[in-house]
Amino acid sequence: MNGQMQKYKDSLSKTPGPILLKDMPSVSIDYRGLVKYAKAKGVEPGSLSKEEKAKFCTNN
Repeated sequence: MNGQMQKYKDSLSKTPGPILLKDMPSVSIDYRGLVKYAKAKGVEPGSLSKEEKAKFCTNN
C-alpha cells in the first residue's frame, strides 16, 4: 500500500458517522427574506454577520 492510500484509510477511520435526522436541531430559516435583506444591503448573504442571519432563523 502506498502512502496516499494509507493516509486515505486513516482519514476514513477518523471520520465520524452520519448525523441522524432525529439528532438535528429543529430550525426554520426564511431564505427568501435573508436573500432579499442581503440584496437590499448590496451584499452576498454569506457576508452578513451572524446577528443579521439570526434574524431569519427560528427554533421550532
